[in-house]
Amino acid sequence: MYHLNHSLKIVFFLVLALGARVCAGQGSHDGAESGALAEKSFTLKVAAMGDIMLGTENRLPPDAAAGFFREVKPFLKDRDVVFGNLEGPLTDRGAPTKVSAAGRSYCFRTPPAYGRRLKDAGFNIVSLANNHANDYGHEGRGQTIEVLEELGIAHTGAPGQVTYLTLKGRRTAFIGLAPNLGCQDINDIPGAVALVKKVLAEDPKVLVVVSMHGGAEGSAHMSQPIGPEVYLGERRGDLVKLAHALVDAGADLVLGHGPHVPRALEVYRNRLIAYSLGNFATASGINVQGATGLAPLLLAELDGEGKLLNHRIVSFRQLANQGPRRDAKDEARQVIESLSRELEAALAGRR
Repeated sequence: MYHLNHSLKIVFFLVLALGARVCAGQGSHDGAESGALAEKSFTLKVAAMGDIMLGTENRLPPDAAAGFFREVKPFLKDRDVVFGNLEGPLTDRGAPTKVSAAGRSYCFRTPPAYGRRLKDAGFNIVSLANNHANDYGHEGRGQTIEVLEELGIAHTGAPGQVTYLTLKGRRTAFIGLAPNLGCQDINDIPGAVALVKKVLAEDPKVLVVVSMHGGAEGSAHMSQPIGPEVYLGERRGDLVKLAHALVDAGADLVLGHGPHVPRALEVYRNRLIAYSLGNFATASGINVQGATGLAPLLLAELDGEGKLLNHRIVSFRQLANQGPRRDAKDEARQVIESLSRELEAALAGRR
């Protein structure tokens, strides 16, 4: 009887041990599966706008821009990324670096206190890669950076600069490009590609967002050309070639601004490219008549691999000294959809 009981005990403990090993193995498998599921369930919600310049010196809005984003804020409250191109310094320092011509000056300087309007609207990242960031020299740019950092708004756009935000436990990298002094050069495609590759070599799971301030300006230049652009004697980038190269290198979202009018969207290799988001909040100092007053708000969602899940354009229109207001005619969306079909046809004809 003793031998039988002893044998049963051995069998019992062997079964327990085997069960434990099976459970342990199953646990590892479940862990891998749950990690994959977590990757798939991750969604990065992005809101992106074009040029932001809330007023300059003697052309400030009557309410100090307090109501500029009133109709926009409801669309931003659930976004992980709220991005815009800060088209001019937040400063009361420095001296102008541009000369007025024919009574007109495009040298912008917004009071530093207006930075609070960006924070209150929900912005958490802006690009300083543009042709107005240095309108008041190093002092003006330096104070702009001080103001943004005090408010907790990240910035990008200097040569070699990569700015990281940790969002929902994931790091997202932001790079800004422009053809201007003190910016990562938009015309140096190999340099921009190398910067993206460097980010991903250090951490392959980082999502990469690149903004590009380029292209000719105005309503005569709304169609996205295939090839390099030159405007007022300045090389403004080969935007299609650049954007495709960035995505090929691993960028997940490319956001364009600079022409002051909307341009096409393109989905390339499951990644979204916005060639120009035009003006958005520039109604005190920049012309907002006609197409330059169209103010598209891009809402996009990316998965954990950076692939585009969905996107839409919410149409706003700028009113002088009032900022963007909802457009019942939905013009910005319709214009962008038409321009996107045009670009799609042009690209198809080259394949």
